[in-house]
Amino acid sequence: MRSFICNIEFDKLPTETIAVGDDLILFSFKDNPLLNIPLEPRKLSHATIVICTSGECRLKVNLKEFEVKSAQLITLLPGQIFEPMGHSDDFDGYAIALSQRFIDTLNLPSWQRQYMDLYNNPVTDIDNDNLATANLFFAILYRTAQNTENPFRLQAIENLIRVFYYGGISHFNKGERTDSTTKSTIVERFIDLVQRHYRKERLINFYADKLCLTPKYLSKLIKTHTGRSATSWIESHVILEARALLQNSSMNIQQIAVELNFPNQSFFGKYFKRATGLSPKQYRKSKGVEA
Repeated sequence: MRSFICNIEFDKLPTETIAVGDDLILFSFKDNPLLNIPLEPRKLSHATIVICTSGECRLKVNLKEFEVKSAQLITLLPGQIFEPMGHSDDFDGYAIALSQRFIDTLNLPSWQRQYMDLYNNPVTDIDNDNLATANLFFAILYRTAQNTENPFRLQAIENLIRVFYYGGISHFNKGERTDSTTKSTIVERFIDLVQRHYRKERLINFYADKLCLTPKYLSKLIKTHTGRSATSWIESHVILEARALLQNSSMNIQQIAVELNFPNQSFFGKYFKRATGLSPKQYRKSKGVEA
């Protein structure tokens, strides 16, 4: 262990990208082609933890704009809509990307509770002590992932991620906290179900059946504990993805309606206009995208 620790250069973070299957990617932004990705919204399939160590960047998460500066932590979740909007020439930092499958394997306690906080507060400040801790964690995780000869490499990585979760993210994230009663298991399970099924299921009856509750009781419970109705949670996921897809000109409106499991384009148009006040075509025009 002493040799392992001594060989890690804590004052010089790794710069090369390293991947462990499709489940984990570690990379820094310095001279990284990822900084030149198209400036358009995309739905995330991985959770991504980003530490900004210098410079600044602008981004949208769920179509809400954020300005990120050193030293701040960005936590992006699977299923969220992410859009890079540019960065300064001196922007630098590093990131850890985790697949949904890998997160499920970790079986982290209270993950859905943490999700509800991070969903609304993806950017948070880091003081010098916590930045040093994050740098140390990244260096150790990188060195562990790099050691392909270790037969227990994946298990070691899993446990390091757990350590970061227990003592890292929950401590760094100091955004608004919801009332303790929102930590109800039913609320957590509902949010998880919505994340997994909103593309196909928009009616509260589906979620109530999955939770063995009546729709009326589930509606009241979600409203009481989150301040938003169950229908609002479902609709917000659907509309966020619809807006992101409409800003991408590679799909026409009919294809988007099919992608989101609407029976036809007309039904999708009415649903979207009721929620946003604009038809899909009008929304596209407002964003400078050809219909």
